[in-house]
Amino acid sequence: MDVSHLIRTPEEIDRLFPWLREERVRGIPHFISPAWNTDRSHFDPEYYAECWERLGFRSVTLLTGHHDGCLLYPSRLSHQQPGRDYFGEQVAACRKRGIRVLAYYSLSLDSLVGSEHPEWRIRDLAGRAHPVDYRGFSHYHWLCLNSPYRDFAIQQLQEVVQNYPVEGVWIDILYLPWHKTDLQEEVCFCEHCHRQYSEWFHGEHLVDAAGTPRHDEFRALTYRNFLARLKEMLLAQDRPLLLTFNGAGRRRMPGYKICDDLADLLSGEAHNPLSLSITSRSHRNDGRPFELLSCAEVCWSHNQMKPETLIRLESLSTLIAGGTYTIGITHAPDGRLSPAIINRLERWSRWIHERASLFQESEPVCEVGILAPELGPTGIETWASWLRQGHFQFNVFMDLNAALGYPPAPEGLGRYRLIVVPHARTLSEEEARRLREYVEGGGHLLLEYPAAALRDHLPWIDELAGVRQLREPRAYSFYLLPDAPELAAGLPEGEPVLYYVNSYACLELTTGEAMGHVVPQFADKVRTSDIQTVANYWARPDQAPHHPGLILNRVGKGRVLLSVLPLTAPNRDSDRCPWPRILALNCVRSLLGQPLVSLRGCGQVEVFLSRQPDRWLLHFLNHAYGAGEAIPGEGEEEFLREIPVRLAPWLREAVTAASLEPEGTPVALTAEGFVLPRLGVYQAVALKEER
Repeated sequence: MDVSHLIRTPEEIDRLFPWLREERVRGIPHFISPAWNTDRSHFDPEYYAECWERLGFRSVTLLTGHHDGCLLYPSRLSHQQPGRDYFGEQVAACRKRGIRVLAYYSLSLDSLVGSEHPEWRIRDLAGRAHPVDYRGFSHYHWLCLNSPYRDFAIQQLQEVVQNYPVEGVWIDILYLPWHKTDLQEEVCFCEHCHRQYSEWFHGEHLVDAAGTPRHDEFRALTYRNFLARLKEMLLAQDRPLLLTFNGAGRRRMPGYKICDDLADLLSGEAHNPLSLSITSRSHRNDGRPFELLSCAEVCWSHNQMKPETLIRLESLSTLIAGGTYTIGITHAPDGRLSPAIINRLERWSRWIHERASLFQESEPVCEVGILAPELGPTGIETWASWLRQGHFQFNVFMDLNAALGYPPAPEGLGRYRLIVVPHARTLSEEEARRLREYVEGGGHLLLEYPAAALRDHLPWIDELAGVRQLREPRAYSFYLLPDAPELAAGLPEGEPVLYYVNSYACLELTTGEAMGHVVPQFADKVRTSDIQTVANYWARPDQAPHHPGLILNRVGKGRVLLSVLPLTAPNRDSDRCPWPRILALNCVRSLLGQPLVSLRGCGQVEVFLSRQPDRWLLHFLNHAYGAGEAIPGEGEEEFLREIPVRLAPWLREAVTAASLEPEGTPVALTAEGFVLPRLGVYQAVALKEER
C-alpha cells in the first residue's frame, strides 16, 4: 500500500500546526474512572481547565477512555454509556480558555470491547486467546488490528474528531505483546491474521513465518495499515487534524520505521533523565516537532509526587533539544486533583517559562555521534551515560541519514569528529561504505566489538580495522591491557581491566597496530568452586598468549579504533569499578583530541553546548538531583560551587564575554574558559562573540 500521500513533511506540519513547536510544556491529565466507580462527585471540568491555565499549558491530551474500555463520552458504538460527557465537558472548558486538546485513545487494549467481541482478541499458534495476566501489564483484553476491531476503532475515532473540536488524536498501545520464548505462545495467529498474511505475501502461510523476521514485518505492516486508514479518515475531515502515537520515532518494535513515517508529531514516554536525554537527541534529527512524556507523580496512576528538582531535571533535556515536555497528572477516580501537586507544578512551569529564551531557535553542537541499534535509541544507555560523565557533546541517531539532521548538514557526516558504533549495532554494506568514506575524509570511528561482521568475515571490517579473523576463544572472563599511554591514563599502572564476557575476537593484524592486548585469566573458571575460591587473576604472556585487544588502523586521513570485546559489557561490580568507563572514555579522547568543553571531575554534571543566532549557550545539568540517595525532597540546594570550565582553544578565542542566564550576571573569563560560580539543578551560561 502506497502511503506517501499520507506523509506530511516537517514544513507542512509547521504550517498546519505551528503551535507544536512553540509550546515548551504540555499536560496529559489522567482521569481514569471506570464504569464500576460510582463516585465522581469531584469531577469539575472548569476547575481542571483553570488549573491547566495556571500551569501555562496551551494544549492538553485528554482521555476518551482507558484500557478497561469504559468511555468518558457517549458513543453510539458502545453499549456502555457514561452518566455524563466527561470528555466533552473538559474539551469545552479548555476551549473556552484557548487551550487546545488532543484526544487520547487506548487502541489495542480494550477489555470491554474484548468481552463483547472475543473473536477480535489476539491468539497464539494453538488458537488460544492471549491470557489475562494480573502480574504484569497484560491484564486487559488485547485486540487484533487485522480483525474487524480495526474498522471499529477508526469509527470511534471518527466519532470523536467529528463531535468535538480537538486538534488530533494520540494513540496508545500501538503494538503487540513482546515476543515469547515459547513459540507456541507467540501472537497473533488469529483467523484474520492468517487471511491478511496470505493476501499480503502472495499465498504464503503465517505459520511458516512464526519466529522469523517475516513475522516482524507482518506485524509492522499490520500497524502501518491501521495508521494509514486512520490518517485517511483524519485527512477527510473539514479541518487539519494531526496524528501521533505513543512511541512515534522510537521504533520500539522491529520494522516500525514504516509506522513512524505517518506520525505528524514524534511522541513517547521516557521516565528518567538519561532516557529523556537519549531520545531527545535522537528525535531532534528528524525535523518533525517532538514531545516526550513523563509524570508528575512517581509513576502513572499514582498519587505520590516526585520532587520538584527531579521534574526540572527530567524536563530540561527535552527542552534544550527543542522539544516539548508533556507531564502526566493523575486524578483520583472521583475527580479530585491534589492542590499540592498543582501548586508545585505551577512553580516548575513558571521557572521553565522564565527561561523560554534559552530553549528557542537553538541548534545543538555535537562532536561525537552514536549510531543506535535498529530498534531505536535503546541499548546505548551505557555509552550515553559515560559520554555524559565525560562532558562530551554527542548526538544519537538510528541511521546515517538521520545523522545529517534536518535539513541535512552540508558537511555530511563530517559534522562529527568521531562516530561510535556500539557492539549491539550491525552495519549494512551501504553503511560500511559510507563510514569508510567518512574516515578516508578525516573522520574517526570507534567500533565496539562488531561481532556479527567479524563472525561472518565481512570484507569491509577487515579493510576498516586492518585485521583478519582467526578464532573466538571462550572463557569465564577476559581482561584488556592498554599499551598506549593515552589509553592507560587514570588506570592502575600495569593492571588490565576485567570484563565479564565469555568470548572475544582473536585477530591477526594486517595494516592495523595493537594499542592494547586482550589477556586471559591465570586459570579459567569452569566450576562453581572455582568461581567462589580461585582469584580471578590475569595470566602472564609466558603462561598464555596475549592477543591484540585494541587495534588502531589508519584509513586515508582518518583513524579506526576497534575493540575485540564489548567495552560496555555489564559489570556486576559497576557501582565500585570505574575502570571500564575510564578505558572507554580514553578511547574516545584518543580519537577525538581536545573536546569542546571539559570540566575537571564533576562527573554528575551534564553539559550541552548549543548555538543561537547571536550567542553560544552552555547548559549545565546536575544529575545529583536525579533519582537516588542524593536527591533532596525539600527543594533545590546548591550542590556545587566554582567549577572551572575549559573551552576548546578555538571557541575560547572567539568568546569575548560570558554571563549567567536568564539573570544576565557577568562571568569573568579565564585563559582557558571561565569558572561557573554555582550550580543547583541547572544553570545556563551565554557566550558572546565579537562581531
